Amino acid sequence: MFGKNSKALAIALMAVAGITCAASAQTRVACVGNSITAGYGLGWQEDYPFQLQEMLGDSYKVQNFGVSSMTFANKGPSDNMSYWNTDKFKAALEFNPEIVVIELGTNDSKFFTNNCIENGQPQYNYNYGQYEKEQLYKDYEALLDTFMHLATSPRVIATLQPYSNNCGWGIMDTAIVNQINPIIEEVATRKGVEIIDLHSQFNTPAWFLPDSVHPNATGAKELARIIKEGILKAPADTSGITPADTVPGVSDSTGTQDSTTAIRRNAQGFAGQDAQGWGSQDAQSLGQQDARRFDMQGRTMQREYGRRSATPLVQKRRGAN
Repeated sequence: MFGKNSKALAIALMAVAGITCAASAQTRVACVGNSITAGYGLGWQEDYPFQLQEMLGDSYKVQNFGVSSMTFANKGPSDNMSYWNTDKFKAALEFNPEIVVIELGTNDSKFFTNNCIENGQPQYNYNYGQYEKEQLYKDYEALLDTFMHLATSPRVIATLQPYSNNCGWGIMDTAIVNQINPIIEEVATRKGVEIIDLHSQFNTPAWFLPDSVHPNATGAKELARIIKEGILKAPADTSGITPADTVPGVSDSTGTQDSTTAIRRNAQGFAGQDAQGWGSQDAQSLGQQDARRFDMQGRTMQREYGRRSATPLVQKRRGAN
């Protein structure tokens, strides 16, 4: 009897050990972001991190650290719009991730949206000009560094922000294309961080809620698929990347300014705001309409950021943005 009990106990212990080993072998993935990541307007099992977990399977542990309305700008501890000051940011660091996907920047575009017209009425954006572009470079680099320097030395993946256009919220795609995505790409490339280009891949109106910013359930699933593919790709070899001595776009004349010029130069086919596909927001007062290439027939969005050679380009819950 004792022998049988011992055998049963041994089997039970081995089973527990197997479960423990399997759990410890999971690759931890932290999804950092704004309301696009948090899951605004979606059920708790519809946000992209949840669906990413389903797609990656049990060998991964995906956790959602998205917070609505947040920026990567860091104005200091009193800034209630900065991701830096959120509990989710601290939790993401304590999660000790091995992979970090950073989807931030949509709300930072508000700093570059002066005014626009919605339903024939001018909309004032109180965020316009409230932060210096030079500081955004530094803040984004500091964000990448904070995760890169964790004890786990995680693989950090930055995302170029997807199409977003909502005049009432002060979010215009021209600002994302002209200002935010070049910052993200410039800093990430210089740091040797992989990039997932959501702006060119997440490009179908049927994937969005009526606000033209947040993905619906179908869109969140597609977003998860795009990010899954980026994660499962072999990490890029960044050994040959040499950090710049200066912050491009600030004191380096070969940086983002040239990239923005390239965007404009290659935007000759832009046909204007697509009122049918994306709503009636009018961004003409931005003076940046020529910066976005929008193929209205194919519903594809593309961007070209000049002569830089980037690493291979490998979102909601309650509360907007």
